[in-house]
Amino acid sequence: MAKYPLKVFRVPGMVAFCVMVAYVPLVGAVAQAAEWVNVGGTHKFDRYVDMTTIGVSGQRVTLWTMRDFRVERAIPRGPYRSIRIKRQYDCHGKKSRSLHQWFYKQAMGQGRVLYAAQATREWSRVIPGSDDESEMKIACGW
Repeated sequence: MAKYPLKVFRVPGMVAFCVMVAYVPLVGAVAQAAEWVNVGGTHKFDRYVDMTTIGVSGQRVTLWTMRDFRVERAIPRGPYRSIRIKRQYDCHGKKSRSLHQWFYKQAMGQGRVLYAAQATREWSRVIPGSDDESEMKIACGW
């Protein structure tokens, strides 16, 4: 009878271990599933669009963009090298806005997330010839 309670206590531990072993490869697969395409930048950062995240709803399109900085920058929570930004584009009105921002410790969205928050969500006009316009052209399929 002493063996039965031991098996009962080992099963949850074994289940937790199996779940963890199954989950870890999935996290890497999700991170690797991104299809980052360079769409320009400045002397301070390169700008990318994740082609796998383009979502259309009427005249509006959402997608994830990334700014990958050449040198480390800082926010109150610590230094960061890249920002992932979920953006929305109004294809008809030629406007854009940020919805969410994630600040990463390492380049290309790698490493620990230092800070994640909703952005201002205010619409701004997309200026012709800007990096925003190149992102909007990709998002809107122009």
